[in-house]
Amino acid sequence: MSKWKLFGKLKPDRGMILLTGVMMLSFLGLFGSVILSRMITDSDASMRRVVTARAFYLADAGIQWGRKRLVTSTSATTLGPITVGSGTIEVVISQTTIKVGNTNRNVYRIESTGIVGESTRVIEEFRYRGGGTDKDFLLWREVVDDGF
Repeated sequence: MSKWKLFGKLKPDRGMILLTGVMMLSFLGLFGSVILSRMITDSDASMRRVVTARAFYLADAGIQWGRKRLVTSTSATTLGPITVGSGTIEVVISQTTIKVGNTNRNVYRIESTGIVGESTRVIEEFRYRGGGTDKDFLLWREVVDDGF
């Protein structure tokens, strides 16, 4: 036996198992990091939707609060700010009189602002009363500032 054949005959495919294993681990690591990045992005987008929805519902609650205030008092006023949960509501009621034909109509503007974190929603509602009618005319507008 020759002293040069101490380790036996080398096989050409012996290093392929190691190379294949390293490539598979690299692929799995890359795939896992892509999935993790996607989950974080989706979580952030979902949280933004929740925050903006909360701001909208707070602003809508402020409109309801303003309507109730108009039933008991027809004077211009500011309601709030009031903290509800993690957000705040502020309602501003302003009044002006316009002449339509021979009748004067009181026009009320209810502006409600709902703020949650960086997201702000503003809802405006216009109503008029007078001229022998108990019905309200409603115009509604929403302003969105997500702040993101």
